[in-house]
Amino acid sequence: MTDSTVFECVLEAPPEKVWRALTIPAYLDRWLQPRAAEQLDVVTSDENKSLTYRWRDSGQGAAVGAEDSLVTFELTPTHDGGTWFRLTHAPMPLPAAANSNRVGPMMLAA
Repeated sequence: MTDSTVFECVLEAPPEKVWRALTIPAYLDRWLQPRAAEQLDVVTSDENKSLTYRWRDSGQGAAVGAEDSLVTFELTPTHDGGTWFRLTHAPMPLPAAANSNRVGPMMLAA
């Protein structure tokens, strides 16, 4: 995805500890500090390896038509007991409409 933002770094904690910070609500709130109007829903989860949240701004003042986004955390153990941490924040793809108001190809009369 070209609109994605990616952040990578090494953390001095094992993946299990980073996982707890991403999945226990009290720790997650302290780390990400989401506003009360933001909603996080788990989309996919592979314990101690990867986690994707759907991030939605649903409060008063949220931009009309604002896109939800996907925030994916990838955790890879390092040789020294730490974690290679990769965060990808991407706009959530919108599904194409099943119906369309576009005019189809012209029919030729015989």
